[in-house]
Amino acid sequence: MQIVAIHNTQGDAAQLAKVLGAILGVTPYEARSRVNVAVGGAAVVASFAADALAAACIDALHAAGFETICVDSAQLEVDQNRFIIKRLSFAAEQLQLWDLDGGQLMVNYADVKLLLRGAGIISYVHSDTSTKKKIALGRALATGGLVMRKKVTTTTTSANSERQPFCHIYAPDLPAIVLRQDVLDYAALGSARQLSREANFNWICSELRRLCSVSKWDDRLQTRPGLAQLLGPVFNPEVDLDLAISIVVKSS
Repeated sequence: MQIVAIHNTQGDAAQLAKVLGAILGVTPYEARSRVNVAVGGAAVVASFAADALAAACIDALHAAGFETICVDSAQLEVDQNRFIIKRLSFAAEQLQLWDLDGGQLMVNYADVKLLLRGAGIISYVHSDTSTKKKIALGRALATGGLVMRKKVTTTTTSANSERQPFCHIYAPDLPAIVLRQDVLDYAALGSARQLSREANFNWICSELRRLCSVSKWDDRLQTRPGLAQLLGPVFNPEVDLDLAISIVVKSS
């Protein structure tokens, strides 16, 4: 599947929505949310199973003055091609990293081009079943008072979601380097270690931003609304995080 997005959209939102709607075959109202993004931000506008249809859409968007990004769903950045960090150490000029299998990687702070801060969303449903005995007047009358109670089983279902904060590091000729709040071993921080995972992770991200001073910092994927704004109505923020990441990286 080819996913087409626009970015760096600037100008009158109403006019842009009218032009975009005409290209996509939707109303200006439906297209409005695709152009109503922060300056420089990306927004998915269409997806196609056929490459030729995607190419035609991109040509039409270019002719109308839109900047585009096209991402192949078969070539997304995924965990299989990432370097997922278990432990890290801040040296004078470079970051020393160890992955889940003990592999080591070093990256110079000056080489980092992008720091991408965000949070995945994990939703789950919890069911709780309880059984209680209650007075059953009908049963009591039918049995002459011999049976006064009956068992009543109640199932309560609740939906919850959790944020999974992450920070991706991008440097030339290196795989995507991934720091996840719930995966990192914070023991290596020594005296800088904070009282909670969240505090430790925030400190690490702040240090990265300070030390990688020439890199671009992007935090638009930290919230569900930010993810939804980028992905649009077709894709799910809870399922399509890798797509959102790939689009942000390609647009940076």
